[in-house]
Amino acid sequence: MATKIVIPDAGQTTDEMLMGQWLVAEGDEVEVGDALAEIETDKAVAELESYASGTVLKILAEEGDSVSVGQVVVWLGEPGERIPEEAEPERAVDEAAPASAEEAPAIASPAGSDVLASPAARVKARGMGVDLSAIAGSGPGGCVLRRDVIAASGGHAAGTVVPLSPMRRAIADRLTTSAQQAPHFHVAMDVGMTAALDAREAADGMVTLNDLFVKAAADALAQHPGINCQLRGDELHLLDEVNVGIAVGTKDGLLVPVLAGADSLSLPEVATRTRELIEAARRGRVPAGQPATFTVSNLGAYGVKQFTAIINPPESAILAVGAVEDRLALTPAGIVAVATVTLTLSSDHRVIDGVAAAEFLRTIKDRLEAATEWL
Repeated sequence: MATKIVIPDAGQTTDEMLMGQWLVAEGDEVEVGDALAEIETDKAVAELESYASGTVLKILAEEGDSVSVGQVVVWLGEPGERIPEEAEPERAVDEAAPASAEEAPAIASPAGSDVLASPAARVKARGMGVDLSAIAGSGPGGCVLRRDVIAASGGHAAGTVVPLSPMRRAIADRLTTSAQQAPHFHVAMDVGMTAALDAREAADGMVTLNDLFVKAAADALAQHPGINCQLRGDELHLLDEVNVGIAVGTKDGLLVPVLAGADSLSLPEVATRTRELIEAARRGRVPAGQPATFTVSNLGAYGVKQFTAIINPPESAILAVGAVEDRLALTPAGIVAVATVTLTLSSDHRVIDGVAAAEFLRTIKDRLEAATEWL
């Protein structure tokens, strides 16, 4: 009997997602736990895993389609088995592309062995005339994925028209909505980083400055529930979980992996988990899970002194972190150079007032200027 595979509830802030690339093609055999496709939300790229074994009978969603939780996107069953009549209509098939992975010729490596590649990557490579054996795969075990084939084809040249990727479309839609509906205001504060730098050095390379910013923000959110909140209709929800989103730039766009329960973690735990999340994001693999309640965006590594960030809805605020630099300051010892960073909080003025934003930033400042207490 045919089995339908549906979009799971991944614990995101919205039921609407975008269909990423398919990792299988119609006619492929799959087992329980195999990755079928990528699903892109506004914050993460997750894999759609099969919860049944069988042959891929019909794929019902195209790359870039908007999909929702519970929607049927693929049917599995025995070869040649008919899918139920209530299944969605057959999608249009591009006659120029093979209907299954078997129709796409396997491209052998120089040694003659098969290249580890997804069916979607093989189809794309055939159409673009790209040699799979010359591509370094970014998938599990070095598997060549469709995006690797596109990148290997030369990328995007100046003067060409580049369609927005599903991820970029999601980013555009979400942040446009935020900029239009949430009246942003910005509060900036300079923070002395001497103690934070001492804490990083004492951790012997196990802690980054970004870990310190995330830890300070998490501690401050626990003390200021009026910042860790969401506006839902006519109700303000003060959240009981502190989940810090960490903005990570990738070649495909901005991903925001989430450090769940960040306020309950020690600094070493924050550092370990943050490192794992960032590495996964840069591989394009961010696990779906708890939605963020607040986001930290750090451009300091690029030499940016100060910037303002757009709030990622339904969150109510976002912290922008600039570069740590030596600035002259008047102290009891005279005029000296002090390591300093400018933090800028963007807030939704519908639910956060200026005083609340300033007090929240002050708490972050106090935590960073006493960062050695975390060790």
